[in-house]
Amino acid sequence: MKRVIFDQAREQSNHRNNLDTLEAFSFIRMEKPVVEGWDPALDVTRCKGRIILDVPPGSEQALGGDRRLAADIAYTAQDAADASGLVYALTGAAPIVGKLAAFSLSDATYRPLPAVDTEVSDAEPPSPEALPTEIADRTSASQIEGSSADNLAARAPYSSVAKTSEAPASASRPDTVVGSSGEATVRTFYNALGTGSGDVASAQVIPQKRSSRAYSADAISRFYGRLRDPLRLTSISPLQSGAYRVTYRYAAPGLRCNGSAIVRLTSEGTRPLIRSIDATNGC
Repeated sequence: MKRVIFDQAREQSNHRNNLDTLEAFSFIRMEKPVVEGWDPALDVTRCKGRIILDVPPGSEQALGGDRRLAADIAYTAQDAADASGLVYALTGAAPIVGKLAAFSLSDATYRPLPAVDTEVSDAEPPSPEALPTEIADRTSASQIEGSSADNLAARAPYSSVAKTSEAPASASRPDTVVGSSGEATVRTFYNALGTGSGDVASAQVIPQKRSSRAYSADAISRFYGRLRDPLRLTSISPLQSGAYRVTYRYAAPGLRCNGSAIVRLTSEGTRPLIRSIDATNGC
């Protein structure tokens, strides 16, 4: 039904791309749906109810200040001829369609942000050459998918340091900064992004960032829970000084990302938490 409403708005609008993005990050629901009748010959069910469209934060400035658009509608539902699901036809949604058709706001002002730091932190290296040194073999995608968090935490991924003559004996290692469960924290975070579980992902981040536009549970669920191709973590590489290099991929409306980032951890209470995530390629 959301698609029907947005299709009607697109027919009247000159800003189709903005509506595509708005549709992807909006939620719709019905209140008090009532069945009014059924046509057995056509197998059509007639209903009525109040339809409510919740739009993402920031988009209300182009919708008269409204974060919630509502209308009392009548609608029918019928099985599609190709058995692909129900086909809906509705009337009475003009109050919503009219506002959507006039929507012309750039999506940069309301589109949920990916879970990366939007400002370069003081700890951000000035150049790629200055990034923390990798001190262990990369954990591949197959290893990631085939290992539990407990196994990752129990694994000794830093044994190669002792075998590498170039590594200084006094080098700071991730396990001495945040404990051996650091990699499990990173894996839990990115697996939660992959399932759109904002509450789980946000809980892996330091408390002072959990209400931010990028790291709040709601923002994470809105962005990663609506992806056309869900995020997939493809590698984790431990670095010096409580950091990890990760690679991942996903596809969002208007964006295909083959991403990499430096994830920095810190000890917070009894377990490591994510202090910052600096994307090295923009997503």
